Amino acid sequence: MKQILALALGILLIGAYRAPATADDDFSLQLDHEVKVMTQNLYIGANLFRVLEEDPGAPPDPLWIPKKVAETFNVLIKTNFPERAKALADEIAHNLPDLIGLQEVWLIRRQSPGDFLLGNPSPAEETMLDYLEILLGELKALELDYEVVAINENTDVELPMLASFNPNTGPFFDDVRITDFDVILARSNVATSNVTKDNYPVYFQVPVGPVSVEFKRGYVAVDATVRGRNYRFVNTHLELPGPRYEGIQTAQAQELIKKLASETLPIILVGDFNSSPEHPVTGAYGLISGKNYADVWPIGLRGRRNPGFTCCQEEILTNEKSVLNERFDHIFVRNDLGSLPLSIVGPVVALVVGDKQKSKTDSGLWPSDHAGVVATLRIPVPKEQD
Repeated sequence: MKQILALALGILLIGAYRAPATADDDFSLQLDHEVKVMTQNLYIGANLFRVLEEDPGAPPDPLWIPKKVAETFNVLIKTNFPERAKALADEIAHNLPDLIGLQEVWLIRRQSPGDFLLGNPSPAEETMLDYLEILLGELKALELDYEVVAINENTDVELPMLASFNPNTGPFFDDVRITDFDVILARSNVATSNVTKDNYPVYFQVPVGPVSVEFKRGYVAVDATVRGRNYRFVNTHLELPGPRYEGIQTAQAQELIKKLASETLPIILVGDFNSSPEHPVTGAYGLISGKNYADVWPIGLRGRRNPGFTCCQEEILTNEKSVLNERFDHIFVRNDLGSLPLSIVGPVVALVVGDKQKSKTDSGLWPSDHAGVVATLRIPVPKEQD
């Protein structure tokens, strides 16, 4: 009998088992409740680390940082988030997820003339681009009713930008301020409560001219009730991969695991983890999957051959063919049912979105440098929730 039960549970783990509830005393395998979730990195629209890449062999240039900030700002304008937001909203409209985790939800502000070089007594407040407001406007135009149910501020950086240069009077500077948020959206029929948010205590810091720029990361979480079932929905964005950042990403993943350790509801953890199954086990993916979190992508493949790549398109988003070659954006489930050292996910349908030619904007931009991931889940729950 134990062998039969073990076999049935093994089949269920890969999402193929559709039997009615078993006689187990601890949990129900009734799969009649569906929850659809999505993760999407919006992408600021330019490589922010351009200001860190000064050629050590070049002669000193006091205008290096303002010039690079101007270059970055111009690329950001060309990648046209208002246009991309329409394409992102179309993907949401096509899939209609109950809950959405958004990363890189930026607020771009400007001050002209800038006062950064005078000590920045007045931070920039003139809004140039509010990514959240723009995306919500596009969703509303499609008559979709999504609400912001949780938001967490991460990086908030202001730097001088070379706005113009007059040979007679010298350079003219504006200040540009960028603020990054993680956001959870929910459809209006999804009840949410118990919002928690935090920034990770370990983050990347780097001197840029006279200031230390702090690239903070964090997470945000809510309790969500979807079709009568309760879940803990968590959204995060972890530090970049690579030797320069690996220790920071590892520390952030460990902190997240620790923060969620005492949760009793089924956890749906989404985000841009900047880590793939191919990375060392010390990376975020290995740490999280090693703590009883099931990656739904391979479960949802059902025999299909699809690597599920989500990162990254070229900086300016005009590459003709998709160049995605890493799977960094994930949906994990932790469903501790008491009697098993496993997370039982149940049947899954998972797909990558925003990576097809039809996903592009009218002018040929990819919606983001990241593709999104959508998954439909039917997660077994403890019997007391039935």
